[in-house]
Amino acid sequence: MADDVLPGPRAPGHGAVGPGPPAPGTTGLPDAELARTLDLLSEAVARYRVDDLRLTYCNRAWADQFRREPAELVGTPIDELLNESERAGLWAQLARLGPDTPFLRDPEIRPASRNPNQWVEWADRYLPLPGGAEVLAVGRDVTERHNAEQRLAASEDLFRSLAEAATDLVWRLTADPAVGLSYVSPSVEALTGWQASQVTGDLGRLRSVLDEHGNEILDRALAGEQPPERFDMRMRRADGQWVTLEMHVARLPDGWQGIGRDVTQLRRLQQELADLALRDPLTGLANRRLLEILLDAALARVERSGEPLLVSLVDLDDFKRVNDEHGHAAGDAVLRQVGQRLHATVRGADVVARLGGDEFVTVHETDHGGAEAILRRLAAVLSPAYVLPDGALVRCLPSIGSADSRENATAEDLLAAADAAMYRAKREHRAARDEAPPDP
Repeated sequence: MADDVLPGPRAPGHGAVGPGPPAPGTTGLPDAELARTLDLLSEAVARYRVDDLRLTYCNRAWADQFRREPAELVGTPIDELLNESERAGLWAQLARLGPDTPFLRDPEIRPASRNPNQWVEWADRYLPLPGGAEVLAVGRDVTERHNAEQRLAASEDLFRSLAEAATDLVWRLTADPAVGLSYVSPSVEALTGWQASQVTGDLGRLRSVLDEHGNEILDRALAGEQPPERFDMRMRRADGQWVTLEMHVARLPDGWQGIGRDVTQLRRLQQELADLALRDPLTGLANRRLLEILLDAALARVERSGEPLLVSLVDLDDFKRVNDEHGHAAGDAVLRQVGQRLHATVRGADVVARLGGDEFVTVHETDHGGAEAILRRLAAVLSPAYVLPDGALVRCLPSIGSADSRENATAEDLLAAADAAMYRAKREHRAARDEAPPDP
């Protein structure tokens, strides 16, 4: 969901963000100019008196959750607008805020008042003003992060349950190849579908069910080398599927003995957890962290090849309107389709990432004349209408800015230049719409 799109109702709670913007009248800016600036923020900002809890200010993001204008809410006791969790956060913060503790983060992320599926983190600053103390509260939508943490916790619970229920395999391998695998515990049948008699004895039987890495370790052991004390080995099951066994090995006078544990699902979960740390949970594309890794690697490649690297930053015009008019499920559907279209239009060596909100990045290795063709292809693939869950069609034309490595040597410079170019394109689109005659 777009970070710069109003994300539905925001809860007036408290939480783990920075100190937030200063109170109106304390920055040197005229109050009207400061108010306009605060209304541009995606964060919700509210200020209220400590003695009677009445609002003295709120920005548009805070007021929009109640479908009201900011001026309509000024003077309303803030606790009358909160849900139960938010009121608990309010009283907990007020009990600690004061001249000696002027800034506090609420350690708890709280559900939004009008949308229990949205989660907000808050921070509060105590303001000792001449007319009486006030509190400045700043909140940020952290729904995607909260949901990712919930999925991570569920995966870790499954990880632990699988580990506790794992069945061990005990085996013994002699140093004499003619004897080979002299013992395998009966649990081998439950793990692999093979009976013990089908894999013991002649090493040819064992080799036929091990993968290449397993056979390499077996050769090292038979050559007198000490195998790793712990390693993963893949064994082909009787049904043709592969099982991954984590092996713990000890050397004996006449061979080796080991214990194998089925970690097939554990390894799959570990890979999923690794992907969760490097992938955007909504679109499956690379996130900012993975983009930085891949972009650095791409820069190293083009430095050797001499070909330019083109970085394009894409932002969707009018995406806020989709969320406002059709809801956030519709906005998420559009973002997923953007990711699918971008992924389908790039080559295998290229990169597609979602920075957050409705901002996407593509990285293309191209020749010296290929930049214009790439930009035309990106615009063409993103311009058709998007299909919403209810079957409606919406159009969000892209604003695209690009930069290449011939003028920007580092990943940071490339992204900054592409971002600046994208905002120029967005301003040009807005100016063109403003100058266009109205529809007849």
